[in-house]
Amino acid sequence: MATVRTFSASILSHIKAEHAETCFKPVFVNGHWRSPRFSLRRQAELRKACTLNGVDPVSIGMPPPAPQKIMQKKPPKGHKQQRQYADKQAIIKKNMEEMPEKIRKWKETLAKEKLKAKPVLPF
Repeated sequence: MATVRTFSASILSHIKAEHAETCFKPVFVNGHWRSPRFSLRRQAELRKACTLNGVDPVSIGMPPPAPQKIMQKKPPKGHKQQRQYADKQAIIKKNMEEMPEKIRKWKETLAKEKLKAKPVLPF
């Protein structure tokens, strides 16, 4: 349910008059920036009052509204383990493919060490 908007008499009087462009934008004069006559909040109120009263905001000197910026969609960051999951699974898969060769080498070294530890003499 929308609320009924009521605007002050000063806002409604500004709708009826035409204003210079400098009333709505900051101006650089004598090496200093002068703030606009109407703040951004009051400009928004003027724009809303214009649309509700059927007046074109550009006709009273207001600049056209700035185009909306397009929001850039960023992927969610996630937890560290979630980000590293794919790399970790690739490493595990590579290690599992090399596992039979590693087991064979391990058994060979184990057998060599067993032969080294065996005494030369039978008694």
